[in-house]
Amino acid sequence: MGGIFKNKFFIIMMIVACALTLSTIILNLAGLGSVVTDAVNLILGPFQGFADIIKDSFAGFAGYFTEFNKMKEEIEEMRAKLEDAESLLQDTWRLQDENETLMAFYELKRTRADFKMQNAKITARDPGNYLSSLTIDKGSRQTLEKDMPVVAARGTDTGKEKYVIVGYVSEVGLLSAKVVPFIRTGSSVGAYIERTGEAVVVEGDFELEKKGLCRISYLSKDADIEVGDKLYSSGNANIYPEDLYIGEIIELSADPLSRTMTGRIKPAVDFDKIKNLMVILEFNRNFY
Repeated sequence: MGGIFKNKFFIIMMIVACALTLSTIILNLAGLGSVVTDAVNLILGPFQGFADIIKDSFAGFAGYFTEFNKMKEEIEEMRAKLEDAESLLQDTWRLQDENETLMAFYELKRTRADFKMQNAKITARDPGNYLSSLTIDKGSRQTLEKDMPVVAARGTDTGKEKYVIVGYVSEVGLLSAKVVPFIRTGSSVGAYIERTGEAVVVEGDFELEKKGLCRISYLSKDADIEVGDKLYSSGNANIYPEDLYIGEIIELSADPLSRTMTGRIKPAVDFDKIKNLMVILEFNRNFY
């Protein structure tokens, strides 16, 4: 305790405090209390102003965070509404696509009264370097069977080029089925060349199917065939009905040993983009 009274700073502060107290008493007794008040206000004024600034700053800071949280909630609400709108737009596009497909096949049904058809959607594509099969959402419950032809409609085309061959049903489950593209190795389609009417056979080829192509082989070197010729199904005792568009010849090459020609064909169907298909359940077959 004695050490405190020996501290010079403490002693000076005590003297100052006593002097201020004594001065205040004397001034009050002399009727000059207002001088003390003014002096105190003069000294404390800047500190009071600084305190007000700090208080206002904290109030503004708190208000900023309140507004920020409100804006954050509004942004989250807008994001949820945007997601709902995008989902609705996607559903609208999907329904529009399905409606256009159904309308196209309705036109096919009008021109081919012998067709009995079942619409289907692609639900999966087998992964790999090339397309090996498609999975559709219809099966035996919808009376699908193996070897039924599968076709697609191209919305940008009209007439005979509107309806194109996709492939045939290879496996059937209760509610789904596998579709093999007609360009697969081992598959074939009886066909004819539109310009000349010449009968040919479109075949799948192991190397070409990787490029999304197929071929016609063993054509006579004297055959009247040109690049750009279009091919259609002949329907002769085949899986596919007649007059469905297959594709066009994009290249011709001669085999010097067999003295025949081979043509490369680009299919009319885009296997990567098609979504909606039609399985032909029944049709009148030609046997000639």
